[in-house]
Amino acid sequence: MAEASRIQIHSVEESNEAGGICIARCVGGVARVGQAFAVEGDSQTNRPELRVTLDQIERYTGVFVEFFDPPHAARIYLSGESVGALSRGSIVVSSASGTHVSQ
Repeated sequence: MAEASRIQIHSVEESNEAGGICIARCVGGVARVGQAFAVEGDSQTNRPELRVTLDQIERYTGVFVEFFDPPHAARIYLSGESVGALSRGSIVVSSASGTHVSQ
């Protein structure tokens, strides 16, 4: 079984009700375009699980790739209402099965 992808957010550059753009680094597994991620939360909170989808990965200005792995960083484009809940240090985790969202 594949290792779950884990992305740590360094900064949120833009966000709105549809999604946003973040600077992030991959800290586990291989993060791929189309993967669905859940925001890793504090088990003490009772908020509903927050979800985002990885739409694009920009490794360098104007250079888009299909995946990135540790310890690489990239500008990532996410969709989903939960992007607004992300902040520096937030970690998003994919399912170990590598679930992809149809686009």
